[in-house]
Amino acid sequence: MTPEEAQALVTQHGSVTAAARAVGMAKSTLQGRLKGVTPRMASTSKSAVRAEPRKPGRSLADWKATYDKDTIVPAKVRAALKALGQSWEYESEFVRRAAVSYADLNGYRDVFADYIVTIRAESKRVWAGSVEFAQALREVL
Repeated sequence: MTPEEAQALVTQHGSVTAAARAVGMAKSTLQGRLKGVTPRMASTSKSAVRAEPRKPGRSLADWKATYDKDTIVPAKVRAALKALGQSWEYESEFVRRAAVSYADLNGYRDVFADYIVTIRAESKRVWAGSVEFAQALREVL
């Protein structure tokens, strides 16, 4: 049924309700036909027709980046070392910069041993931004 035919029915019967009753269809269906909605258009809802297919779920790398400390802590330490550049800071400051706990850092300190300079007189650890800079600090001691 075209919009023109629907309008003719409404005009003939006096109202949308009476016209829908006369032809045996729902009032909402006739209103849709008045607006130009075809039966094919009406049967496809927005949720049934997707512009793009759904993406698969999250990967193992996403899981590790969210929950695996063996991935999270070293990544945070590397980012903090990169931010340090050619400078140094005490471990207490470095822990805050890296946003890790001492307990977490303790488990990975051996991996980053080349970046750490120990000051024996004060028994403090200093983190350098690069291996070369750490070596230069050691030579000064």
